[in-house]
Amino acid sequence: MVDIERERAATPAKRKLADRDLSPRELERKEPRPPPAEVNGGPRLSRSPVMQRKRKIHTTPPIWAQTWNARENKRLKLANFELQKRGPPSINGKPEPTKQDSSSRHTSPEAARSTAPPVQEPPKPDSLLGPWEESILGTRPYEELSKTIADFLFKNVTLHPDSGEIIGRGVQFEIEAKMGQLIDRDTNDRVERAIGSECVLHDTGRLAFRSSMTEAQHKGLNEFLNNMVVQTDPRNPNARGRVQVQYKHRREIDKFYELPNALQARLPGCVRSLLSGRRSIKVRVTYDQKTQQVLAKIVKARVADIHLHLPTCPLDCRISINLEMAWDGSVEELESMAVGHADKFPDRNKDRLSYKQNHYQIDLTQVTQMMPGPGNTHRIDKEHELEIELSPDIVIDQQRRAMRNEPHQYPQLVEAFVDNVRVLARKSREFV
Repeated sequence: MVDIERERAATPAKRKLADRDLSPRELERKEPRPPPAEVNGGPRLSRSPVMQRKRKIHTTPPIWAQTWNARENKRLKLANFELQKRGPPSINGKPEPTKQDSSSRHTSPEAARSTAPPVQEPPKPDSLLGPWEESILGTRPYEELSKTIADFLFKNVTLHPDSGEIIGRGVQFEIEAKMGQLIDRDTNDRVERAIGSECVLHDTGRLAFRSSMTEAQHKGLNEFLNNMVVQTDPRNPNARGRVQVQYKHRREIDKFYELPNALQARLPGCVRSLLSGRRSIKVRVTYDQKTQQVLAKIVKARVADIHLHLPTCPLDCRISINLEMAWDGSVEELESMAVGHADKFPDRNKDRLSYKQNHYQIDLTQVTQMMPGPGNTHRIDKEHELEIELSPDIVIDQQRRAMRNEPHQYPQLVEAFVDNVRVLARKSREFV
């Protein structure tokens, strides 16, 4: 028989089983393969519960979780550097598998031509200025002109000394801004001051107000306001988010009756005290021009005025606070007892276009009157008026909220009132 050891040496292709599993490097070094693990003496898995590590609680957010808030005036204590460019999120150290799209990776030339490039959104205002605040205080300071008017309204409405009687007797406040021109009584022309921007002018006794505008301004503002009605109409697809401007056209006639002393005693004290210095106290009766139906019987008393001079615009503004009391007597009583002076108080034929949005109403009115002329003749006098009314109910509500330190938007309410004056005054430049 052939010797087994000599046969193994003659056939180098056949190696020991232990040598077959060794790497070439181990074979070269002739390092012995480590013995297999012992069956009875090997490591065992412990079945005792493993103590879990307590989660570390940070007293402050980690540096990577901190943010900078401009309004809270909080800044990072350390720089939040980004050490490497961020890539896609990973799971267990492996990148998240990308979703396979059924379409080809490569876009065809035709698809590239037909597909418009993505529209880039404009940067947000904050990003254009970087870290930015409205002022060094972190808030926007109040606007001086609007603040002056807000204080004026507060003083003469909610803080009026007769406000309790006014509301208790059902007398209504009227808040209106009339557009026109401030007149210097010394020159009978529009006031001229060394002023370059809008301001409040105090009446020193030499200031008057002419509440009229040109026919071209009336026509231009009419078209402008009609366009606002169209733009804010809910049926307009571009009117999303806009508050609708509601339009109403009325034709009315105002007649005036002077009250004799016997009827003046029926006026409440809050109204009578404002009219005591006047030569005549009138009741204004408004009729529908078509049906002759009585729409209102009003006694009006002036509370206070404030004048806004807008030197860069053709129109100024007078903001008035009035009391309007509904006369409880009949028209027949007025016709029989009151004094009607057709020459002194001519009828006012009003063609009024009203544009109401939220708490504000803009009235564009053409007034026609038959005025007496020389030699028992008469002439037709035509005036064009523009006024903005502010709802007194919302003013009183917001003022009371402010007095009770409750949430309110009184400054915003007045600012929008003043802004409407600005819009119309500046728009009138186009129609001079």
